[in-house]
Amino acid sequence: MTDTKILIVEDQGIEALDIQHRLSNLGYRTPEIAFSGEEAVKKAQETCPDLVLMDIMLGGEMDGVMAARQIQACCGIPVIYLTANANEDTIQRAKMTHPYGYIVKPFKERELYIAIDMALYKHRMEKKLRESEEWFAITLKSIGDAAIATDKNGLITFMNVIAEDLTGWKMEDARNKKLTDIFRIINKDTRKTVENPAARVMLEGTVVGLANHTLLISKDGTEIPIDDSAAPIKDERGNIIGVILVFRDVTEREQAEAELYRAYDELERRVAERTADLEATNRQLKQEIEQRKLAEERLQEKNIELENANMAKDRFLANMSHELRTPLNAIIGFTGSLLMKLPGPLTAEQESQLRNISISSKHLLLLINDILDLAKIESGKVELNPEPVSCRSVLKEITDTLGNIADGKGLKLICDFTGQDVIVHTDRRALSQILLNLVSNAIKFTEKGEIRIKLGRFCDSSSRRVEFSVTDTGIGIKSEDKIKLFQAFTQVDPFGFHRHEGTGLGLHLSKKLSELLGGHIIFQSEFGKGSIFTLVINEKRNEQEGE
Repeated sequence: MTDTKILIVEDQGIEALDIQHRLSNLGYRTPEIAFSGEEAVKKAQETCPDLVLMDIMLGGEMDGVMAARQIQACCGIPVIYLTANANEDTIQRAKMTHPYGYIVKPFKERELYIAIDMALYKHRMEKKLRESEEWFAITLKSIGDAAIATDKNGLITFMNVIAEDLTGWKMEDARNKKLTDIFRIINKDTRKTVENPAARVMLEGTVVGLANHTLLISKDGTEIPIDDSAAPIKDERGNIIGVILVFRDVTEREQAEAELYRAYDELERRVAERTADLEATNRQLKQEIEQRKLAEERLQEKNIELENANMAKDRFLANMSHELRTPLNAIIGFTGSLLMKLPGPLTAEQESQLRNISISSKHLLLLINDILDLAKIESGKVELNPEPVSCRSVLKEITDTLGNIADGKGLKLICDFTGQDVIVHTDRRALSQILLNLVSNAIKFTEKGEIRIKLGRFCDSSSRRVEFSVTDTGIGIKSEDKIKLFQAFTQVDPFGFHRHEGTGLGLHLSKKLSELLGGHIIFQSEFGKGSIFTLVINEKRNEQEGE
């Protein structure tokens, strides 16, 4: 009630204020007041009240009836007339505006309240009815099927556009005509008239559908295959007050069904052909399966031979490890003694030849060690001994071992780490061999500048890792050579002169060892400026907690 907006139209100020006061006492929002018909129309347009209390006998050019007519025309607002006395002509004019009530002055608050409440209720109900009717009409007009509605006597009251198109009748011509005159249907096969479904609906009170093969005869005689259903229209008490008939043109559906039957026949023919082809294919497949079985048997025999060959290779490498290394170590040792001139002085030529022997022997020993280590990794014979390893001590060994070689080339070998020592749980020998290869490679391919070794431990939300990075200022690696970097027996030579010694196994072996340690090697390189190789070792949770 407090949200209801009421406009009072009264040219007598005292009476207008009295009505306003009464409405406020009844709990309504303080109403607006208009003192003339012209002002009432303007305020109604501006404020859109829910109801207008209109004095019929207004002074001026526009009386209450004229004002009410304009307000209803532009705003659709319900009007209750207030009158003390009015002539018969004015009363008849007021009736033409379809007011929602009359209140005769003087009146009581209770009478005013009842009149307003009834008017508002009636207006709401009429609005709902109009919306329902509009929704029903729009629905029937917009559905994809044809629709015809009749009253209880079978006379047409509504047709949508699609029904007009199919029957050939316009709504204005078909209104109040018998449904049987507009909606004429026959059986496609017998050509006999089919009982109109509306009659059955009125008799049985249920939804009725048409049988198949029904044709609609339009106004111009065109025959259209249709499918339809009819349903009763009932009032609020359940009484049948009409029938709604919904139907559709099924020409395309029947054409599609005919095409489907033709396609089905064609499919059966093709299935028969494909079945014959499939049988032939099956026979061929059986032959191929038999041939494959023979091939698999031969492959199994070859696998057994290969496994035996691998076993023989492992035994050969195990036996030859000592046999190859012992004489080489002896040659290296004796050559070293001679170069130290322990047996006596050497000529310049003798010293030069002995140095060549020493270099070649060490190169051969390195090649043999790399091959034997690689063979062990690939055969799964490498045994790791994880233990707490001091990264500082490992790096010190690397710098002590390779420092003289770097100095000999005029390079700085810098071990860059500060703070506490980093302890990692890993195999010390494998870690040392990887770092030795990375630093040795950096020295080999750097002519001037420095080699810098960095150590760091990094943590994030899901992992913890130790990283060893080796940065050089050497020749770098071309983009097209990066894919060959970790391949076995391959040495990247950017200038094509083969001036750097090596087996081409160092990085390949380092990559294999890093994977055995649960890590990996990443690198960055810019040709002509240098490279950065980083060994990353991931630490497990239990190892971290045990530190």
